[in-house]
Amino acid sequence: MTERVAAIIGSGTLVHTRSILPVSQRGNEPLGEGVRTGTQVIVGNPEDLLAVDAFASSGISVGTGVVEIIGPHINPLPRCSQIIVENIGAAAVFLSHLPSFPTVDAFELSNEGTAGASRRIVLPLLHNVSVYARTAAGTTNVNLLIF
Repeated sequence: MTERVAAIIGSGTLVHTRSILPVSQRGNEPLGEGVRTGTQVIVGNPEDLLAVDAFASSGISVGTGVVEIIGPHINPLPRCSQIIVENIGAAAVFLSHLPSFPTVDAFELSNEGTAGASRRIVLPLLHNVSVYARTAAGTTNVNLLIF
């Protein structure tokens, strides 16, 4: 069985739309009345993915207490797809998806100047995802590039 949906011409925003259309254009139900039925279809507009701010940047100081560096209530881009997290400070920073985590369960971003270690990571990230950070000792600065 096919699911059917119905719509009224004008979607209720223009009450008199039905009265200005001839019966043949009012819909496919008996007597017209502006009701049109059919199979439900979802139309995606690829421009919606591109018609927003290109990116946003931010910086935050991270210490030994866990801090949410990005999350739904602090993410400036509603349709973001990824984030670059860069440790620009003096201490290693640990990243997690949890608001409370031991160092062993976190991803470590080395501090600036650590030979052979990466101090930057690119994460796929939707608007409703949170990333938490903390250091083992001291403080560090983290930059974010959201796009």
